[in-house]
Amino acid sequence: MNLSDKKLWIFDVDNTLVHEIEDPVVYEDAKSLVDELRKRGKTLAVLTNTGRLSAHQIHTTLERAGFPFEESKVFSAGAAAAAYIHNRSPGARCFVISEGGARDDFIARGLEVVNNPPVDYVAVGADRGMTFQELNFAAKMLHGGAKLVCISGSRDYPGKYLGVRDIFIGELSIVKALEDATGVKATIVGKPLPEICEETVRTLGFAPSEAVIVGDNPNSDIAGGNAAGLTTVLIRRDPNKIVPFEAGGLDTTPTLTVASLEEVIDLL
Repeated sequence: MNLSDKKLWIFDVDNTLVHEIEDPVVYEDAKSLVDELRKRGKTLAVLTNTGRLSAHQIHTTLERAGFPFEESKVFSAGAAAAAYIHNRSPGARCFVISEGGARDDFIARGLEVVNNPPVDYVAVGADRGMTFQELNFAAKMLHGGAKLVCISGSRDYPGKYLGVRDIFIGELSIVKALEDATGVKATIVGKPLPEICEETVRTLGFAPSEAVIVGDNPNSDIAGGNAAGLTTVLIRRDPNKIVPFEAGGLDTTPTLTVASLEEVIDLL
C-alpha cells in the first residue's frame, strides 16, 4: 500500500501517541512516524474522544511530550460537542457536567455555561468530582425541555486522578442514568460519529480521500474514519487500554493494521 499521496494525517491520542493523556509516556514508533510525516510536509492533526481536557490542555501536554502539533489542529470531544451545539443554537445556555476542559471548550465557542435555569442543553462529559446535586439539577433541566448531549461516549476509561490510577466511570454511564431518569435520549458527539471526522477534515481544508486517521480503537477511530471516507490505520496497542465504545453497526475493519507505526513509514 502506498500512502504517499495522503496529505492530512489525523491521530488519536490515548494508546496511540501516548499511553494516556494524564500520564503521557510516549510511544516511540508514534514519534518516529510523526517526525517523518512532518519532514515530508504532511498536515498533522489530533482528534481525540477525550472531553475532560480542553483542546488547549491536550495540545500543551502533547507538546511537552515532544509532539509539536499546532494548537489549531488539535480537536477534542469537548470542542466537537461545543461546535455541534453552536451550529444548532449559537450562544445557547448550557449546563455542563464535566471536568474543566470541556467547559473551556464551550466558552471558547461562545456558548454560555450556566448553573441556573433556563438551560437549553445539558452536556455531559467524564467528571470524577460530580455531585448528586449536579446530576439531579441536570435531570430537572431535561424534564423542563433541555436537550441532552453526551461529550464522547465511553462507558469507562483508564486514567490517573488525584495520584490514583484506576478505571473510572465514563460519560456514557452518567448519561444512561439521566436517560433512564428522564426519558430524554442523548445525542452522542464524538468518534465514531462520522460527522466528527468529516468536520475535522473539512475545517482543515481537505477532502476525505486525502486524509488518514490513525488510532487504536476499531469501534471509534476506525468505525468513524471508515464512515467518513478516510483511510484508516489501526495500531495494535495494549488491549486493556482500549476504551469501550459502541460502533453502532458501522464498519470496524481498518484499511491497514500494523503492530508498529514504523511499518507505516515504509509505505510512504
